[in-house]
Amino acid sequence: MNSFTHTRLLALLLTIIGLSIFATKVVRYDYPLSPGARTTTWDFEIYLDFDTNNQPVRLETFIPSNSESRRVSQEQFYNGAFGLRLDTKSTEGRTAIWTYRYPNDRKVLRYRARLVGETESTPLPEGMHRKLQRAAPETENDLERQAFLVWSTDLRRRSADDESLADLVLQEIFVDEDVDEVEALLSPTLPSSISRLALARDVLTAQGIPARVANGIYLDQARRRAEIHHWLEYYADGADHRYFPGLDPEEFFTIWHGTDDFIRAEGISDLDLQVSIEPVNAAVSDVAQRVARDEGSAMQWFGFNRLPITTQLVYQVIVTIPVGILMLVFLRQFIGLQTLGTFMPVLIGIAFRETALLNGIILFTALIALGLAVRFYLERLKLLLVPRLATVVVFIVICMAVVAQLMSNTGQRIGLSISLFPMVILTMTIERMSIVWEEYSATDAIKQGLGSLLVASAAYLVMTNETVEYFMFNFPELLLVIMAICLLMGKYTGLRLSELIRFRELDTRK
Repeated sequence: MNSFTHTRLLALLLTIIGLSIFATKVVRYDYPLSPGARTTTWDFEIYLDFDTNNQPVRLETFIPSNSESRRVSQEQFYNGAFGLRLDTKSTEGRTAIWTYRYPNDRKVLRYRARLVGETESTPLPEGMHRKLQRAAPETENDLERQAFLVWSTDLRRRSADDESLADLVLQEIFVDEDVDEVEALLSPTLPSSISRLALARDVLTAQGIPARVANGIYLDQARRRAEIHHWLEYYADGADHRYFPGLDPEEFFTIWHGTDDFIRAEGISDLDLQVSIEPVNAAVSDVAQRVARDEGSAMQWFGFNRLPITTQLVYQVIVTIPVGILMLVFLRQFIGLQTLGTFMPVLIGIAFRETALLNGIILFTALIALGLAVRFYLERLKLLLVPRLATVVVFIVICMAVVAQLMSNTGQRIGLSISLFPMVILTMTIERMSIVWEEYSATDAIKQGLGSLLVASAAYLVMTNETVEYFMFNFPELLLVIMAICLLMGKYTGLRLSELIRFRELDTRK
């Protein structure tokens, strides 16, 4: 295997790894692709306050669970002396079971979590997309069974497809409430609203349409006592549907499915149940990172959110440097710009972050010009290299101090930021430019100086771009893609744009 093939395979491998991690974050964990995107999450709390009578207590309640369309994070249980067990095996939902053998006095239990809401466009799980076999449900007596069969058969006859059949069912159950068959088939053991939803579910499933009763809360505003609502979910003619009795909510969250009670309790009295919700505005990327961390996903390690804030601020700058280097490599390899040193322009671009671009260019040009003058004067003194560089550094510090004082007296902020301008970068740039001046010509030195200034400006504009900063900080796996591009550009041996312009006369004569 030759080096070119090896390089391409390595670049391909790095690209696949980087883009795979990137795609997983975007598709699986909903990382936003635009900076500043924010979403409303909801703090959700179940508060249980009850009396005990020195007898065994068992209290079971449904709690939110994660799924492909629902997100739960930052869960907290306040159990006191109670034992806690979580049951995730039920098809209707996840339950928390608190137990205590002989409690006494009044007790309090709490559950808290942060939720990301659902909307009507939120897809139903894949399990509901399977077509069911038509079958009559089990009923307590033959009369109910016969009424159910006659009514459902008539509904099917009056419909054209599954969707129109579902519309007819919901129409007669929830709008035309005086239908005799509906009144006869409603369950007397369930509340009216749930009984009608259960009947609609039974009719649809009997006709081969997947359906289920959903229970949860509407996410509209902060509420100390949020009401539990019930609705119907079904899949008909290749589309997901939800039917909400009454007004449709803009956002909601499903807690459990089925017709079981929200809370089942034994050995307690005077139960006070509060379900509270409160909106919390947060960055979408923070929410996605938190979900990945709560699920124990490896994606949580491909980011800097776990680091201290001060360290995060440092890496917000560091991770943009490879983008500036990529710009530098492109301008050198394909455009043919000449620069002072290999990566000196990128370092100058980083220094521009402290002074802003225009101020940085003015200061860079002025200090380099003054430094070159001092450098050529020191050359006449025949000093050795290290003392000469030390003298230039001291001179640069003096110049920076003078500029800072002048700007401070005039109330300009630039005087304060210039003190952060890297002295070593300026000193090495002056030394490198003077060497080119002596060994080649003043024209080459000025050309390389201007090239460095141009590349530094381009690198600064790229590295300070809000979108670039956002992508590199939240998707550091893209560094692998940048590395792959640099590897491929390293195999380019053709003419640069500047060389094509330079040798255009030769090409014309041919």
